[in-house]
Amino acid sequence: MENIVLGLLAHVDRGKTSLSEALLYESGRISEKGRVDHGDSVLDKDSLERKKGITIYAKSVYFTKENKRFFLLDTPGHQEFSSEMERCLAVIDYGILLIDGNDGIQKRELHLFERAREKGIPLFLVVNKMDLFQGDREALLREIQEAFSSDGIIDFSPYDFSDLAAFLKEEDFFQGVDSKENVALEKKEAIEQMAVPLEGCQDFLENLALLSEEGTAEYLENGRLPLGFLRENLQKRKLFPLFFTSALKQEGITQLFSWIFALCQMPTYSEELRGILYKISKSPEGRRIGRAKLLGGSLSLRQEWRPSEKALELHLEGVEEEAVESVEPGMLFTMPISENAGLGYFPEDDHREKEKEGYFPTLLSIEGEEILQYRKELEELQKEFPEWGISISLAEKQVTAQLSGNLQKELLTDLFAKRLGKKLHFSKPKLRYGESPRRGAYGRGAVLEPGHRISLLLRLIPVEGEFHREQQKAGEEKQQKNSKKRSIFSIEKMGELPEEWISRLETEWAEEHFSGPLLSGPYENYALEITNLSFSRGSAYYVDFQEAVYQAFSMAQATAGVRLLMPYFSYEISASQEKLGKILQEIERQKGKQEELLSEGESYQLLGKIPGASLSELQSFVQEEGESFSFSFSSYQEMEEEQALAVLEEHFGIPVEELSLTTAGKLYYGEELVSEAPLGQDGWEENASGGKPGDSSLKLNASASLQLKNQGERPEKKKKAGEETPSLEEELDAIFERTFGPLRNRGQEAIRTEQKLFLSKEKEARLEEARAQYAKKGKKNKRKKILVDGYNFLFAKEEWKALAQTDLMAGREQILPLLSEYAAYHDVDLYLIFDAYRVKSNPEKTLQPDPRMQVIFTKEGESADFALSRMANDFSQSGYPVVVVSSDQAVQIQGFSGKGAIVYSSKEFALQVEDMKKRISDSL
Repeated sequence: MENIVLGLLAHVDRGKTSLSEALLYESGRISEKGRVDHGDSVLDKDSLERKKGITIYAKSVYFTKENKRFFLLDTPGHQEFSSEMERCLAVIDYGILLIDGNDGIQKRELHLFERAREKGIPLFLVVNKMDLFQGDREALLREIQEAFSSDGIIDFSPYDFSDLAAFLKEEDFFQGVDSKENVALEKKEAIEQMAVPLEGCQDFLENLALLSEEGTAEYLENGRLPLGFLRENLQKRKLFPLFFTSALKQEGITQLFSWIFALCQMPTYSEELRGILYKISKSPEGRRIGRAKLLGGSLSLRQEWRPSEKALELHLEGVEEEAVESVEPGMLFTMPISENAGLGYFPEDDHREKEKEGYFPTLLSIEGEEILQYRKELEELQKEFPEWGISISLAEKQVTAQLSGNLQKELLTDLFAKRLGKKLHFSKPKLRYGESPRRGAYGRGAVLEPGHRISLLLRLIPVEGEFHREQQKAGEEKQQKNSKKRSIFSIEKMGELPEEWISRLETEWAEEHFSGPLLSGPYENYALEITNLSFSRGSAYYVDFQEAVYQAFSMAQATAGVRLLMPYFSYEISASQEKLGKILQEIERQKGKQEELLSEGESYQLLGKIPGASLSELQSFVQEEGESFSFSFSSYQEMEEEQALAVLEEHFGIPVEELSLTTAGKLYYGEELVSEAPLGQDGWEENASGGKPGDSSLKLNASASLQLKNQGERPEKKKKAGEETPSLEEELDAIFERTFGPLRNRGQEAIRTEQKLFLSKEKEARLEEARAQYAKKGKKNKRKKILVDGYNFLFAKEEWKALAQTDLMAGREQILPLLSEYAAYHDVDLYLIFDAYRVKSNPEKTLQPDPRMQVIFTKEGESADFALSRMANDFSQSGYPVVVVSSDQAVQIQGFSGKGAIVYSSKEFALQVEDMKKRISDSL
């Protein structure tokens, strides 16, 4: 069965949901069509969707015909929910772009057409609501062709595929003919015996043939076109089949359905397990549900789909949700997921790879030529090797790639030489530094238009880097029980805001990648506090709230100053014993932090972290020694002031002592710490002599420069003669004065107060950290914690396994006294953990046979692997020595990397238990 994902793309109110109902009805999947205005459509199940009559959440439903299964993916059309649509583009094989016949081509349609082009998605164009259209169809067709600048937009709507099947055959007409005369005769007879073409059919076929010279030659010679010719041109986006329809009245749907079935083909997938998680939502019961597409291999129930996480349930979305035992490549499906799972590809954590691409790009070039002239070939490489992170920037006229090592460079160089006969050059990887606020700062934001009025004050607060790592751990059960998940936002009078506004803002903010004002690096390590919120529900909407927050954030960001952050990378090195010493010395020389050393037969695995400034040198050294090296982005850490100033001097090309005289200095130190001299036309401060203290080599982030130069400036509104138009700053002051009383420059006062408070809090926090470290060092002889995967250990010995297969409870009872005796003998705390995640509504259950041992049955939805990982994290962070016992040793090593945990396989630990029994027996 071929699996094909068909995505519906359109602006709001183009009839997407009506079209989905019409296609489901045509396929026989439903016996009666629902309607948006009646609130009974199949895909718009959410109450708000039915109330508003629009699609808010992406959903899928499938239908089948013969050997093809189509997954119809309905995406949101409203611009406010465009991020949801963007995530769906990664899983769509073919798209249907809807156009309102009465409204014609709007800006949104052009945007969607361009996004599909960028993603390489073939498109069917559907001009809907033609039952209301009163104009000329031919004129409308020409308008669409001109708007999209494509001659490949051809009207298919007059013909069902069956009408033209005789003229669009995949197999050759003529086989077994051996003479030229017979060939010519056979062709003539075959053409004469064809069904008489429908009216206008000849023009239609000729228009298709003109898509390429090969097609023209084929049609002139044989009087037909291979169906593969149409499919190929559809895939290459040279052909855009167009249909005039009225989905509500089922007009034109039969033709559309027949051509979709004839032209769409399932992509080729690999045999290796691979997929993409494109959406995460919550079920009514509060479970996290992941929506995914399988891109390779197969996935069955209880199979591990990412490290330490198994597919506990698998469902296909449809008219009714359908549970399945397994999914195949190309299928859309849903499954419950843990808090640790995130959007992106699996089983590899590809969203982490995407972060790495942004931090360490390598510039590609061809000597003496413009590399962008090979854009087509580069785009093909993007699709062939997505892991290389090839990025094409037309605005900056450059191409970058994120290559993990010399072998990838060699392969890319070889491909360029073979395909283009060109030698590819690589620049030294350019490090991308992070940025964070130097001090607390305030910003104000407001939307002041008729029917849209909201104002607020935002405080930007620097936080320690650990804050974001705590956020990631906040989903763990312990923190769920004891505290709410920490948010980057703190909102005064939160109850006054609609709950969905807060949720959407937090979600969108987490997905947004904000750039710093100085070097355009990722902006990290901050929290936001919103106060002085003024609005009324009848005169403000979420988009107004969002815009006001963004305004205030930009204002605060421009005055808070900047601390530069060094990106740190986690490395993994496999080294032979004879090279181990040299590599460890090089790691120390490059100021890396070696965290874990694992023995793997005759080789060693080194795990640790390295500052980005030293990464390239360490990688080159290890690879020159003939050993393997891989890395991934880990975190940002604050740089020393001297090192940060050296980076700025190199980047801007100005001496450190002159930095404070420039706009860059304003951004780095914060505006109020620099003299308030006027800015020149390019953003530099002019000195007393009228010159500029620097040179043109300063490459300041343009948006940041404009923020400083134009803050408060807005286009003037119409004014009466002799009347001065107040600036936005004056308008804001007036609004705040009316709302909160006279202004006394409290922003500046608050900034100074906050700086003092922040410095005192920072000092106190450091003292607390020092006390905690001292207390941690002072705690001696903490009892070792041994975490045992119960069922893995139970099957470690054949006699235990045989008993367990006969009577599972008896098998468990057999190993309990052995492990209890082991815990008492070695004076350790032992935790025996059994999977119980498939037991419905099962809470975590703990038994304690004796003071040294606990038996834990995991709760519903939590595997033993996950429980082991969670408990190992908690114990390690509390300073306890930890031992993990699991047969899945590779997964456990990855899960506990850098946490100081010792890992044994179940068989190895069983031998230790047997050895303990022997020692006791010998001593008696």
